Amino acid sequence: MTKILKLFLFLAITNSFHVKAQQFDATLYFLDGSKRIGKADMVSNEENKLAFIENGSKKKEKIKVDLLDKVEYINPKNNETVTAELKEYIYFFLSDKPKTNFCWMKKINSGEISTYVALAFDGGVTRGYHYIVTPSSHEYFFFQYKNEKPQVIYINNSIPTLNKKQMLRRQIRNFFKDKCPELVNNFEEEKIVIKNNNPEALRLYYEKNCSKKN
Repeated sequence: MTKILKLFLFLAITNSFHVKAQQFDATLYFLDGSKRIGKADMVSNEENKLAFIENGSKKKEKIKVDLLDKVEYINPKNNETVTAELKEYIYFFLSDKPKTNFCWMKKINSGEISTYVALAFDGGVTRGYHYIVTPSSHEYFFFQYKNEKPQVIYINNSIPTLNKKQMLRRQIRNFFKDKCPELVNNFEEEKIVIKNNNPEALRLYYEKNCSKKN
C-alpha cells in the first residue's frame, strides 16, 4: 500500500502525460496567495519540483512543489480547465492507526463531503523477459469532510487485491463512525452497495440521512 501510494500520478487530461518533454498551458497558485501563468509539466508525486516557463520568458525554471497549492491546466483537446490540488491525505492500511502522505488529486464533487480522485500506475517488476509482478493501474477515491484532510475511501485496482473488502470496511468505518454510524452498519450489512467501482452511493447516503444541512 505504501509503495503504491507513492506512485500517484495525476492523469486527468490525457493518457499520454508520461511524455515528460510535453508542457501545457497552466496557472500555478502558490501557498502565499500569488500566481504565475505560463507552461508547465504535468505534476507528478515522484517529483519534488515542477518545470515551468512563465509567459514572456524563455527560461525554464524548477518550481518547488511544496510552495504550491494547486495547478490549473488547460486541456489541449477541449480548452477546459483541469485542476490538480496538492493535499495531505489520511489512509489506513492494516490497522486503525492513521498514516498521512501528500499527493496531487482532482476534485470531482463538492459539498459537506467532497470527493477527490487520483490515478496511479505500477509498472510491475520483470525478471529476464517475464513479469514477476504484473503491471497495474489504481484509481483512488478520497472523501473530505468540510475542511478536514481528505481520506482514502475506496481503491479500484486493475488486478485482484488481497484483503480488499477488509481494507474497504476499515476505511469506511474510520471515516463515517462519528459522522454517520448508521451508514457504517448498513454498509457492513450490505444494504449499501458500491456500484461501477465508484463510492458515490456512500456520499449520497450521507447527504440524505446524516448531513447537518438536513
